[in-house]
Amino acid sequence: MTDLLGEDVKEQLTSEIPLNCLGTTDDVAGAVAFLVSEDGRYITGQTLHVNGGMYM
Repeated sequence: MTDLLGEDVKEQLTSEIPLNCLGTTDDVAGAVAFLVSEDGRYITGQTLHVNGGMYM
């Protein structure tokens, strides 16, 4: 999703994220894997933000 952004824009975004990095597909996949696993079976009706703390 960020491949087309210029390096200056990526640096600006990264500076606004508490974890100081852009997310990856693996970050999202990990959250999905948890939700579909037995560990996530009792989680319902929630919005899961996978954003490194960008909107907190």
